[in-house]
Amino acid sequence: MQVDIGRIRIPKRIRKDVGDLSPLKESMKKHGLLHPIIISRDFDLIAGYRRLRAAQELGWKTIEVRIVPIDDEMGMRELEMEENTTRKQLSLQEETDGYLLLNALEHPSLWMRIRLWFRRLWRTVRRWWEKRRG
Repeated sequence: MQVDIGRIRIPKRIRKDVGDLSPLKESMKKHGLLHPIIISRDFDLIAGYRRLRAAQELGWKTIEVRIVPIDDEMGMRELEMEENTTRKQLSLQEETDGYLLLNALEHPSLWMRIRLWFRRLWRTVRRWWEKRRG
């Protein structure tokens, strides 16, 4: 659900330092908002402060939200803490492997291009066969 950014109220936050928003803003420009922010029925921000700030700095007028039925301070703080403590950063090895894979997909070798061509061909043949069978 899209909500006007101006309607979202920001109560006192646990996180004080939002850090550098540049990478997040670049991601949001390129891919959009991957995870909606979380707000209460009263439009109080529960989780997603950095995403909201990045959207504001990008000049967005609306943002995708998920409304949760929590109206008490305790429930809001629990959700805020949950979001900020449960996600695990990628290890250096995982991040390196991820970038290597992206690079290989962006600049595929001859064998990779052949493999991808056969994969697309197989999907096309399979779809054709499934349509034919009814």
